[in-house]
Amino acid sequence: MGDKTRGLYGKFHIERTDGKSLPGEKHDGCEYFVLDLTHDPFAITALQAYERACVREYPLLAADLRAWPLEMERRRRAAKVKP
Repeated sequence: MGDKTRGLYGKFHIERTDGKSLPGEKHDGCEYFVLDLTHDPFAITALQAYERACVREYPLLAADLRAWPLEMERRRRAAKVKP
């Protein structure tokens, strides 16, 4: 069964680096949604929607999210154009 006929399913195991996803911690049992910014053609649009949604409350995060795809494109172009 391919991803186009599968819908939403558990594909990743997410663990916070700060330890807050450990049993009994604040984020124990939280649910996450992962975006593949490199391969998923819808991921950048989703990232941009999140950036617009959080910009007032988290302006620094929004700025980072806005810059991320631009930096990815810059790196991609730099990797293809080698002197």
